[in-house]
Amino acid sequence: MGRVGLVRTLKGVIVFLAAIVAVCYGALFPDIIEEMGRESAATWLVEPGKAAVSVSAIPIAVALVLFWRICTDIGRDNSFCQANARRLSGIGFCALVDTAYCAVGTVTLCFVLVPHPSIWLAGLGASVVGLAIALAAFLLSHLVLKAAALKEDSDLTI
Repeated sequence: MGRVGLVRTLKGVIVFLAAIVAVCYGALFPDIIEEMGRESAATWLVEPGKAAVSVSAIPIAVALVLFWRICTDIGRDNSFCQANARRLSGIGFCALVDTAYCAVGTVTLCFVLVPHPSIWLAGLGASVVGLAIALAAFLLSHLVLKAAALKEDSDLTI
């Protein structure tokens, strides 16, 4: 697969992920919150719960935009640059923020409602995935920064 094909594929994946996020945050999560509100005595938490969950979509959207910009640089044959290293760090930071927000929300939800194993499992799963994404992004950021330095040295030598 050539560079153009790779960029198109990556941008297609970004659009697909954005669609999944839109469906989850637009339809799936509000329905789950409504159902949890009906099953418990905490119906007063339904609207604040929807708002709190919606806030967690912001770091995801920022990370997808940063990833789109990385793909654009790859398309311009500028994969290894300091800007991409900063963008990868930004993606890692977004993942950490969202993971922390999810962990705080899970603990808060379990204190307000009767702790249910599915709440803990969902919170733990989201936290593990978020930490894995953050770790991968920070590692790739470091490697891209090293590669950018090597590229810069190589360009100066020629």
